[in-house]
Amino acid sequence: MRSFALLLVVVAAAPSLHAQGTTAVSGVVRDETGSAIREALVVIDPDSLRLRTRTDTAGRFRIASVPSGRYEVRVVRIGYRAHSRLIDVTGRELEISVELRSVPIPLDTVAVRASRPGVYGLVVTRGISLLPHEPRPLHGARVEALNEPHSAITGTDGRFGMPQLAEGAHSVIVSLDGYVTKIVPVTVPPDQGVEITVTLDSLYAEYQRWDEDQLRGISARVRRAINPAAFVPMQEIDPEAANLRDALRYSYSLLSRGLIIRQGCIYLDGRPRPDLALQDISTEGIQGIEVYPPFTLQDGWNLAPINALTPCGGVTGGPFPAAVGRRTSANRTLVRERGNAAQIIMIWTKARQ
Repeated sequence: MRSFALLLVVVAAAPSLHAQGTTAVSGVVRDETGSAIREALVVIDPDSLRLRTRTDTAGRFRIASVPSGRYEVRVVRIGYRAHSRLIDVTGRELEISVELRSVPIPLDTVAVRASRPGVYGLVVTRGISLLPHEPRPLHGARVEALNEPHSAITGTDGRFGMPQLAEGAHSVIVSLDGYVTKIVPVTVPPDQGVEITVTLDSLYAEYQRWDEDQLRGISARVRRAINPAAFVPMQEIDPEAANLRDALRYSYSLLSRGLIIRQGCIYLDGRPRPDLALQDISTEGIQGIEVYPPFTLQDGWNLAPINALTPCGGVTGGPFPAAVGRRTSANRTLVRERGNAAQIIMIWTKARQ
């Protein structure tokens, strides 16, 4: 009889304990005109990989079982200013309303909307930038979407197509031997596509080839690093942010992958800058940013932290061993360490082009 009474007490208390412990946070995200914003990323407590969701077609979201406490909520969507607020989570339900202000999306190339989904375009050259000639199409140029498994090669007419590239902000890297590699920001609108024209200048100096090796290695590094490594395109960098550290905290690519910014090893246009801190860097002129958590380079029985191979570890040179950026060395792989702190940050600027 005593055990039965105890069971009744536990069962009766369970709903009360649940109500005190967690809360369902829901709400709606709209723009300044009151229209619903779909596919906005809503993150409660950026340090958590669980408390996050996206808005539906009506702009609504719901995150269940949020533990009681005070949290920072971040809401981001490409084409809108990032939103942040503090909320106190108590009780059974919490409803919040979020307004995002639209901002123009910067583009460095001629871009027009296309009726078919995806990204299409033309790659041409005018020769050396100082001695240009009439544009002519480039055959065999590689066009690759960073953060995505999609790529294309230009035909004899210089044209390419990537119909698989979905709605959203992307960076594509365009390269061809003998020409200066270019990173191009591309934003695919909902239910439409975009056409771009990319102009590559000819290489004219041997020193440029080192830059080319570093820049062309972006895609291979991000792929081999294993998630949550990311390339942050320029469209995600808020130009009104106080500094680059603040801008990265609200970037869609980092929030969606659960990466948290920590002060780490910084490279600027492929060269180590251990003297720099993210909070000292302006967002102006940023073309894109590679972000990596700590890694270990595994080579047979030899395990060494990559951070120890960088200037932050006291050794100068390239950002990664050659095997990381190229496919020429065998039997070497990257092993991600535990945690989601971003500690290797490679910044690419427009100045290099």
